[in-house]
Amino acid sequence: AGTTRGFGEDEFAIVGKLIAEVVDGLSRNGDEGDGQVEQRVRDRVAELCDAFPIYPEL
Repeated sequence: AGTTRGFGEDEFAIVGKLIAEVVDGLSRNGDEGDGQVEQRVRDRVAELCDAFPIYPEL
């Protein structure tokens, strides 16, 4: 879906870093993860989705 949204190399690098942040939180805290990190990642994902909508005309 990233390419459909128009993500380029920079955006995919951001996505990779966001995934790593969540995985690191799971590594540190087990299944509990890190709620603060997860919320920050959710917010950043929402920003990316807003900046690169699948259907920009809607």
